[in-house]
Amino acid sequence: MLVLLSRGKKKHHILFALLLIIAACWDLGILLIMIRNNFPEEILIYQNIISIPFSLFPALIYHFTTTYLNQPRRISTIAFYVFSVISFILVLSGFYQPYIGLYNYSWGNIARARTDLVIIVWVVIYHVSIIVSSWLLFQARKLESSSLNRRHIEYIIGSFIVFSIAYVKVLLTFGFDIPYILPLGMLLVDSFGALIGLAIVKDQLFDITVLVQKGIIYTMFTALIVFIFDFTQHLAATFLEELVGEHSGLNHYIPIAVVIIAFTPLKQKLEHTIGTLFEKKKIEF
Repeated sequence: MLVLLSRGKKKHHILFALLLIIAACWDLGILLIMIRNNFPEEILIYQNIISIPFSLFPALIYHFTTTYLNQPRRISTIAFYVFSVISFILVLSGFYQPYIGLYNYSWGNIARARTDLVIIVWVVIYHVSIIVSSWLLFQARKLESSSLNRRHIEYIIGSFIVFSIAYVKVLLTFGFDIPYILPLGMLLVDSFGALIGLAIVKDQLFDITVLVQKGIIYTMFTALIVFIFDFTQHLAATFLEELVGEHSGLNHYIPIAVVIIAFTPLKQKLEHTIGTLFEKKKIEF
């Protein structure tokens, strides 16, 4: 998500990163609900807050699809945005709250969703956006000559289907006392991002595989350097403190020297290891 936002050069990169942000916000809200379940007054607040970004999901998923396929559909895209933005404003302003009241189910407390016409229409539009987007992708796949691009489309369709099925967890808020569907829905939402991550690593989806690879290399390299420095500094302080004194510069120079000595071979080894994992011919899924 961060790589897509910071390094993405195409519009569909940003749109998909926003979809991942919404998914992350949703799961964070559900996690807070589970952690703070003994404080019912907070649950209603959390569920209404996470509904704010999620109200934009239908427009973003459809806009991403048409942009990714390079099929500008202005009228239908505008229609989805008008609906989503109106929903966003209504929830953000507090004029309309999707959740009212609480009830106790088998595993604890949960907010109860409204069952009025507004909610019904929103749920229908939400699923229509996923169904139509998946259909457009499926049709594009049939016309695609590149096997790699076909696999890309299959990954995206699969992630959309997974996210759509994950909506089953919302049944709990409508009074269906089936407690296990809440963690199941969270797992499916996370699978939405994991499936795309798999496609990025395995089949260069979104053309950011190299950026992801470099990010992993330097993140791990930084962590190793910090560990080596701290560990060496601890050893130096433990064994040299009595000889050279607690405030001696040697306690700092020795860890720095160890890091410098380890720098080049460690960097080369790490780059080789990560590079090998990212070589398509050596990845088995």
